[in-house]
This record gives sequence, structure tokens and C-alpha cells, in this order.
Amino acid sequence: MARSNAYPGWQIFLLLLVLGGIIGGWIGDAVVKLWPNLKVLGQVQSVGLPAFSLDLNVFTLQFGFMLHVNFFTILGFVLAYFLYRRF
Repeated sequence: MARSNAYPGWQIFLLLLVLGGIIGGWIGDAVVKLWPNLKVLGQVQSVGLPAFSLDLNVFTLQFGFMLHVNFFTILGFVLAYFLYRRF
């Protein structure tokens, strides 16, 4: 049965978002190092759940997720979305 959706799968979308965020963060670090006056755009905000552990003496479970976002990371997410929509 053929797919009615012309876009690639959600796995490709997730991969593009992760790569867009990483590359956007790298570009943001480089821009802030080259032009210190733009440090406001490079300020990082952390969103998520800090890591915590559940020790049951038999095994230990650890949970946590943090997303460190700045302007360039969001720009990378947006560009990755447009790249996904293009293909």
C-alpha cells in the first residue's frame, strides 16, 4: 500500500531537528566568539527535567532530559524543518 504522505518519515524529521540544533549551537558559539557584542543571542536557556536516580538496591534507574537552547539553536531547528518540508 502506497503512502499518501509525500514527506519522509518522522525518524528523518527527528534526525534533521537534532542535527539542526547541534549545528546551530556550534554556529552560535563561533559567532559569539567572533563578535562578543552578540553575546545576548548566545545566552543559553535550559529546559527539561534534571537527572534523578531511583536506587532500588537491586538496580538503579536514572531519568532526565535537558534541552539547552539559544537563538542559533532555534534557528537551526527552523532551518531543519524547512529542509524537511523541501524533501
